[in-house]
Amino acid sequence: MLYRECRPISFSPQPKPLITKITGTLLSLSDTTCTLAAAPFEYEVFITDFTRRSLQLKVGEDVSLHTIDYIDGNPQKGGRMNPRLVGFDSVIERQFFEIFCSVPGLGVKKALRALVRPVADIANSIEQQDVKTLTTMPGIGAAMAEKIVAQLRRKMAKFALL
Repeated sequence: MLYRECRPISFSPQPKPLITKITGTLLSLSDTTCTLAAAPFEYEVFITDFTRRSLQLKVGEDVSLHTIDYIDGNPQKGGRMNPRLVGFDSVIERQFFEIFCSVPGLGVKKALRALVRPVADIANSIEQQDVKTLTTMPGIGAAMAEKIVAQLRRKMAKFALL
């Protein structure tokens, strides 16, 4: 009889995204979402303002978005838990978003509203500790800008070079 070695299952502290990329026909755009038809389904994907602008002229065309997924809602207050997708033009933008959301008090929704500029511009502002520029982003006040700089200034080199 042969015995196989059993290895314990290890779980990483940061779960990997379930859906990392989606390709389909861009059906519509709104201020915060786009709808993609990827047969046999249609997906609502949340997008940043910067991504929305890059997709404006592509309605009706096939597009690919690099995605993260998250669960939205608060069942403790009587709400439902809803799975959501957030889409980006590139892997590097998705990586930036994940790091940006790691700042305490800066969740997915606030980060989506705030990212109205190219990633390189925001990363440069963080790296240069330019709190004033960061406060011009929607929903980012002086205290949050300080937190962003304190948490992320040493993690921006790769993004600032874009």
